[in-house]
Amino acid sequence: MAEDACSEVMKRPWTSSYDRHVPPTVDVPDMYLQDLVRESARRHPHAPALTYFGRTITYSELEELIERAAGGLEGLGVREGDRVALILPDTPAFVALAYGTMSLGATVVPFYALWSPAEVADAIRRSSPKLIVVQDVLLPRLRDVLQASKVPTFVSMIDDLSSARMRLTASLGRLLGKLPRASGFRRASELFGERLEVRPKASPSELVAAMMFTGGTTGVPKLAALTHRNVASNVYFQKVWFNRKEASDRAIGVLPFFHVYGFGSILALTLAIAAHMVLMPRFDPVEFHRNVLKYNVNLIPGAPTLYLALLKALPQGEMAKWRGVVEMCFSGASPLPVETINRLESITGCRVVEGYGLTETSPVIAANPLYGKRKVGSIGLPMPGTLMAVADPEEPRLLPRGSTGEIVVSGPQVMLGYVGGEENPFFEACGLRWLRTGDIGYADEEWFFYIVDRKKDVIKYKGHSVYPRMIEEALYRHPCVAEAAVIGVPDEVVGENIKAFIALRPECKGKVREEDMIEWAKKELGGHEYPRLVEFRDELPKNLAGKILRRALREEELRRLREQVKGQMKKEG
Repeated sequence: MAEDACSEVMKRPWTSSYDRHVPPTVDVPDMYLQDLVRESARRHPHAPALTYFGRTITYSELEELIERAAGGLEGLGVREGDRVALILPDTPAFVALAYGTMSLGATVVPFYALWSPAEVADAIRRSSPKLIVVQDVLLPRLRDVLQASKVPTFVSMIDDLSSARMRLTASLGRLLGKLPRASGFRRASELFGERLEVRPKASPSELVAAMMFTGGTTGVPKLAALTHRNVASNVYFQKVWFNRKEASDRAIGVLPFFHVYGFGSILALTLAIAAHMVLMPRFDPVEFHRNVLKYNVNLIPGAPTLYLALLKALPQGEMAKWRGVVEMCFSGASPLPVETINRLESITGCRVVEGYGLTETSPVIAANPLYGKRKVGSIGLPMPGTLMAVADPEEPRLLPRGSTGEIVVSGPQVMLGYVGGEENPFFEACGLRWLRTGDIGYADEEWFFYIVDRKKDVIKYKGHSVYPRMIEEALYRHPCVAEAAVIGVPDEVVGENIKAFIALRPECKGKVREEDMIEWAKKELGGHEYPRLVEFRDELPKNLAGKILRRALREEELRRLREQVKGQMKKEG
């Protein structure tokens, strides 16, 4: 059976469903990530690369900034194999310093900008950076932990590399005390020195380009080591899949570059196809909409929460202005509810393309075709050059198509491993190394893959395996549900009870009761699947990629149950 599953997968049967322009495999040249930007600069020197608060930087100017960053970092002692931590939003400074670091053969370690001081201290301990660059607006919160780390720290001002108008506004803000002074730290402008074009000694397949923290949706974030070849492979796979013409696209960089989706599928890919990227350090629905129309943005990389926020904040007539402007809306990081896909496409006319990936895979593994058959609710087909299968969640063996099990992947975009060796997510089968994704799913008769749920999120109700995502999809069909998350709550009688947390649309607040939602769900779901408990929230907890955190909700429930037990014991004692 295992041998049959191996031979079936090795034939790459999903390629018969590819768009005509997509080859079954892609030859990826042995190159460094910074070479992709240099090629864009050589072929399109005057094309706009980045726009940030009104200032546009061309590709030749960006190449100069990267080489100046490499020169400045080398002057400060950064060498091949060192690590540079960036605690920055999406700014030109992030782009230049990231590629300048990689040009030296050093490793970029992006930190989540909204981490607590304790989390930043732990990230510094685990990543051991040579130096740190932090955004000025984050300094008041992180000053003490950065000083205690003894790591040289440089402060990037929000107006660095922006328009004259933005520089004046920020300067006035500092005079009025609205932005922090960088006392005790050095200015990030010192990181830009004489131009230096250098080539690392280690090969792209061995040299770690970035160490990326995982999303931490099911526990403490792990640190994945991604080589230049890992990320470059993913760039090439996406280039052929999305079939873009160089120097012809406009995209928005608002998903954070410190998340692998922003780093690998926006920052790296956009610059590799010489696209024009409008940078937004933070997401604001109204400002986002203005930028789409002002810069004729035709490609929108987003996450489900971004699209849900836009649909919630903007009148339908405003979003309808995207027709004829926006061609494609990409969605990743977590599943996009089917109802949201249908609504977004009907209002804007854009083609919604769902993809699937992990921090550990640089990130994209699969996507739906652009022009051919698309299956809404599916994560699509494996990328060219990528093998996907379903495996036994416990044993190192592949399962035949149609089985439900853990989705596994093998390909050049798969990471070297976790820094510190927290766990080994790999196993050997069919003569290949496979990465366990932690997602439970299956492939249909045409090899479109579907995710049922996270392995760690499956609820055991009266012995049944209940999948939260299936319940959430049903809840999203209710016209009053804006956001939904389902978890299992410990219960002595049934094992785990099913609880739904729901954020209602504004027009429904006060008009729908919890018991109404339970009765509605009973009619939509099987007898053992509908939620027995419902709690309304104004909003649900999310990570910085916009993914709803079931883990945080479970932790809240466990704390509540512990407090109940303590209270009962105190009462009885």
